[in-house]
Amino acid sequence: MLLLLLFLSLFTIGNCRNIFEHNQQVFASNMTSTEPLKSSSQGAFEDRFATEYGQRWHSTLLPALKAEPRHAALYNRYAPLEDFHRVVGRPDSLERVRFPSATGDIQADNLLCFTRNQDYESNAATIPAAERASNGINTHSTVDAASVLAVHILQVVPGDNVLDLCAGQGGNSITLAQPIWPSLYPDSTTPPMMGAKKGTLHSNNLDSEYNLAHYLPASVVGTAQLKFSHLDGTKGARQLYLGPGGYDKVLVDAPSSDERRVVQAQAKATPGQNSRELRGWDFSSSKPMAEVQSKLLMTALKAARIGGRVVYSTRSISKEENDGVVEEALALIEKEAKKGDLLWTAEVENLDGEVERRLEADWAEKTAKGWAVLPDHAGGGKWGPLYFSVLTKKSST
Repeated sequence: MLLLLLFLSLFTIGNCRNIFEHNQQVFASNMTSTEPLKSSSQGAFEDRFATEYGQRWHSTLLPALKAEPRHAALYNRYAPLEDFHRVVGRPDSLERVRFPSATGDIQADNLLCFTRNQDYESNAATIPAAERASNGINTHSTVDAASVLAVHILQVVPGDNVLDLCAGQGGNSITLAQPIWPSLYPDSTTPPMMGAKKGTLHSNNLDSEYNLAHYLPASVVGTAQLKFSHLDGTKGARQLYLGPGGYDKVLVDAPSSDERRVVQAQAKATPGQNSRELRGWDFSSSKPMAEVQSKLLMTALKAARIGGRVVYSTRSISKEENDGVVEEALALIEKEAKKGDLLWTAEVENLDGEVERRLEADWAEKTAKGWAVLPDHAGGGKWGPLYFSVLTKKSST
């Protein structure tokens, strides 16, 4: 437990996924790789989630978590489409991933994500690495489509001021950038906005600024429209470029326990031994993790303008890190608002009925405060795990 507390204190300094993964590796490297399997290790892990998910855990969810994750290619709209197809595959070899949208939703075609067509036999499970397009911009990024779904639900539109609070290695920032500057697409017939709100993307704790610059037009790289920071997201919104209330949309893809990684590592471990990922897992780890996540969510809500939208997401299957964090944040906001310390409140947003129907049919199951995309979902997409909740900031006066 002492090692766990030390790990979490180091983690809080950085608080994004790349720091989290690094510290997990350091923690595990201090354990001998030949440590024999403790009866409590794997058993405790499986018992923990069998309690939460019941019979489903062993019958469908655990086997789905053991399977290799499914990948998709997110087309980078700032690269020519013909270059994307040259690298990823001809149009008839690809199948578009359809995200749930209401009829007439202007966000419906913002994000173009593709998988291999089921009838395409050549290397069907592989998405090739991105290449430079003819205009020097990378053609695509390889993603779990569930992470793209969370950005889709955020409903970014041209000109929005957007914050990626926990940008990690930049994958979500690439996705968030797609709908902000459509006039800069190579095939755009719309002139750049003149004198209008141009939109911004601020990526916090990004691992590599240079990497993201490979995906975006030169006209925004190095300008005030695209900013990078390496801030502790638990410390509040005043340190951010636009400060409290400065953002239209905020994504907080919080660092989380990522139990699928633990399951996969243990499935590949030498029989009779614990993987380092399982040795780094603790039955009580979700509680201190949830404390960090709650602070990040509060920062995100403070950063959003009145009427703005926040999407909170994790890769955890633990209710404590998902609905539990949202419930705790809402309770704290209500308490501070009653004392007069806040002039705003927040609520979980009910999505459009058509969107919810499509979500339930193809993607996710509804939870008390959000949605859980799990790889054993009846829709057969095999995406996730990914939890997300949509919150709207409202005035309390």
